[in-house]
Amino acid sequence: MPELKAQNQFTGNGLQGSVPSSPGSDCEEDYTSFEMETRETIDIFLKNFTGLPHSKIGKKQVLSTMKRVVDSLVVKHEIAYKGMIARLNLEQNGEDMSFITTVATEIFSDGITNWGRIASLLTFGAIVCKHQNDRGLGKCVSRVAEDIASYLLTAQRDWLLKNKAWDGFVDFFHVPDTEAAMRNTLMAIGSVLHLELHLLI
Repeated sequence: MPELKAQNQFTGNGLQGSVPSSPGSDCEEDYTSFEMETRETIDIFLKNFTGLPHSKIGKKQVLSTMKRVVDSLVVKHEIAYKGMIARLNLEQNGEDMSFITTVATEIFSDGITNWGRIASLLTFGAIVCKHQNDRGLGKCVSRVAEDIASYLLTAQRDWLLKNKAWDGFVDFFHVPDTEAAMRNTLMAIGSVLHLELHLLI
């Protein structure tokens, strides 16, 4: 599915799609925590995206960032994603979601990994999940989540750990809080005006 690479707004133009590396940890406990977080986060995100219930909470900032980034990609590349779904002939696949790993492998087949491509994989998974859920195959959502997580935890494990895992995802797609900046500016102006009025009295 080369379209996923071509349609990705977060790759190319010199953008590497990674954040400054932090020292990797060889501690098995750290990896176990990372593995659990990855599986849980992707499962929760895809269930939220398709409107399915789930019992876990997850990291709010990671999930909200995923939602914002994926929603943006869905809107910008809706036609391309719909074309991919049509070519997959999901109606003939039934509940077999093994193609997810094939698509994931294709996205990174040139050896380049960045957050944009990971976001594209998540978006593709979300579109598939919604399509299957709309067909009454909601059980496929957990399978898609498991396949994406398993791929990332094997083929992309080292890159993820070197790039601060899901905290790195949040950092890379960070959007400045313009409202907070505006409030701070208004408060600063208010303070200056109050001081000037005080000096005039």
